[in-house]
Amino acid sequence: MAQTERLAGGVHFSPLGMLRITIHDSARELRIKLEGKLSGPWVDELRQCWRTASSTTAGRTTSLDLSEVDFVDAEGQSLLSEMHRQGVRLDAATPLIQALVEEGIGRAGCATVEEQPAGSSHAPLFHHRSGDR
Repeated sequence: MAQTERLAGGVHFSPLGMLRITIHDSARELRIKLEGKLSGPWVDELRQCWRTASSTTAGRTTSLDLSEVDFVDAEGQSLLSEMHRQGVRLDAATPLIQALVEEGIGRAGCATVEEQPAGSSHAPLFHHRSGDR
């Protein structure tokens, strides 16, 4: 495993790049914001953060803000797929990250950030957060 160092403010650094994980916990929602590259050791770090934080959600919505993610590897795709299957809402992904996650989940058809494919009974894969940009 690559040598990693935890820096102040939840920023993690390794030769593979950095990932910042910020958790916003409110009465209505647990929101996890990612910034950087979801790859290598950061996939396990996100998994641990998500599982620890979600153990206290008590029925609240959990969302994952991917708007500042610029790379997702195969392990990251798998984790995002698992999180989505567990009811985590994926928010404000760029078209590139949206395509990578959809590929990892194996979804067919096309959808915009705001809508899902016609005839789909699944919850939308991505949601747009108005007012966040």
